[in-house]
Amino acid sequence: MTALVGQDSTATDRTFDAIVVGSGMGGMTAAAYLAAAGKRTLVLEAYDVIGGCTHAFRRAGKWEFDVGVHYLGDCGPNGQIPTILRGVGLDKKIEFRPLDPNGFDTIVFPDLTLKIPRGWDNYQHNLIEAFPAEARKIRRVVAILRRIGTSIDHSRTPASLLGNAKFLLAAGIHAPWAMVPLTQLLNAHRLTSGLKAAMSVQYGTYASPPHRTPVAVHAFMLQNFLSDGAWFPKGGGQVLSARLGEVVVANGGQIRTRSAVRRILVADKTVTGVELDDGSRFTAPIVVSNADIKKTYLELVGRKHLRATTIARAQRLRMSQSFFNCYLGVDIDLSTRIDNTNFYSVPTAEDVTSLFQDLAENKAGYTKDERIEQARKRLPAYVSVTTTKDPDNPHGAPAGSSVLEVMTLAPAEPEFWGLAEWPAVGDDSYQRNPEYLRMKEGFIELMIARVAEVIPGIEEHIVWREGATPLTQHRYTRSSSGTPYGLEMSITQFGPFRPGVRTEISGLFLCGASTAWGPAVESAMLSGLHAAGAACGRDLDQEIRAGHVLGLVDDSEDPAGWEPLAAAKKLAVRTARLAARS
Repeated sequence: MTALVGQDSTATDRTFDAIVVGSGMGGMTAAAYLAAAGKRTLVLEAYDVIGGCTHAFRRAGKWEFDVGVHYLGDCGPNGQIPTILRGVGLDKKIEFRPLDPNGFDTIVFPDLTLKIPRGWDNYQHNLIEAFPAEARKIRRVVAILRRIGTSIDHSRTPASLLGNAKFLLAAGIHAPWAMVPLTQLLNAHRLTSGLKAAMSVQYGTYASPPHRTPVAVHAFMLQNFLSDGAWFPKGGGQVLSARLGEVVVANGGQIRTRSAVRRILVADKTVTGVELDDGSRFTAPIVVSNADIKKTYLELVGRKHLRATTIARAQRLRMSQSFFNCYLGVDIDLSTRIDNTNFYSVPTAEDVTSLFQDLAENKAGYTKDERIEQARKRLPAYVSVTTTKDPDNPHGAPAGSSVLEVMTLAPAEPEFWGLAEWPAVGDDSYQRNPEYLRMKEGFIELMIARVAEVIPGIEEHIVWREGATPLTQHRYTRSSSGTPYGLEMSITQFGPFRPGVRTEISGLFLCGASTAWGPAVESAMLSGLHAAGAACGRDLDQEIRAGHVLGLVDDSEDPAGWEPLAAAKKLAVRTARLAARS
């Protein structure tokens, strides 16, 4: 494959073999596999850059921030993500850099620092070293988590009865713990509050509370990182969508940004195409929706095309917890001060369950200002220093400077942010709401304080600061409750209890964070792989495990100066120009 271009002669018609709504990792993976499998594919993205929560943005011409890629698991040579990329010929086009194997996560309490290293044995050792009086309890709990985590086949287990049966057999006597809430497991073994916090604070990686999240979710999260360490894509998260987009275009597909879908067209319970906000229509016998699941069913498809039970289920679905993100540019090179690690800045040794119930669910009944004050005292935050993970990215920060992100779980309800309801699509007037700005500033100050607890003196070096609330997420991705993680990974919304890729509408398929594989990059990519496989009537997962590569393979060198954000924009710019001719 030498030219990453589509065919001008076919770009002006509005008929495709497959249409993908949304360009998050689920959508881009589905589109790449559909195109590589011979389907003429159209990707439609409402925003002006593909990638969803994996895209990057730049500020002041010198700071580049990753929206949602902080670190990835299972990226060794035979890992799940490299396997998916290899299936469309991208294994040599994306490089993953390892984080510190002795501590890819560092949990910092006021009186204790705990490193989370690669390897289950090392993880157990560090826990026992930090909490020696609870060594026996730690061994028992880690044994359960390890057996359950290593028994899960992330691609096959969540969405099939056979996969679940194999899991139960592999997990053996520990299988009954799999669907028990994590809090119940920790309480059953009488762990102290501090140890419970140390073993559950990473729940932010799946944004579901420990008292509703099954042990299997937490066990797999640990397995995903402990098995082979943590990784970061060279060039940042945008490289993933850019490379997958190149596969789409090289195999005759198109990508159109600023193309918001208003409706998925259905006739006689069969999909026929889509209609955009501007009224234009595209037809296809296959539509894959990477859009928010509630909006897909209740708005894009519409209630008149769905069974009453489907409507009721869609209305009942509980979304994951939302986040507040703070992006900082600083005038010092943090790689000279810290290891290549993430930080969990934890101000107390309080049990995470009580924290969540008090501050996220507000069962304590705090006022808004009281919630902010309690958060200052008690709420943990996650700190990711991108320039330390990806030091060779020339667009990350000026020489001698760094960029970092700090995030925490945040209230989703609009009332907390000074609004009566969620803003309508395209309405950004809330950004001038004084109460919204006050609450946002309160969270920015809180996030900076959390960073200062793990990187002392950082506040003196901040050159750029910017905050993003759940309303920001809602505005850019149109996600319900402003969450990037889709449906909550609770007991009743886990694995086979989550939506699969098929729907009751013939030709309509789902992918993304709300499907059986769950949230985050790897899970979203798996959903896209399986959605494409279902649409093509093929077991693409089995094919790529056997080493099969679909479509054209690009073995050429990148042009001088190739970089992910510009490449991603160029793919869509070209198709936008072609669209203007039609």
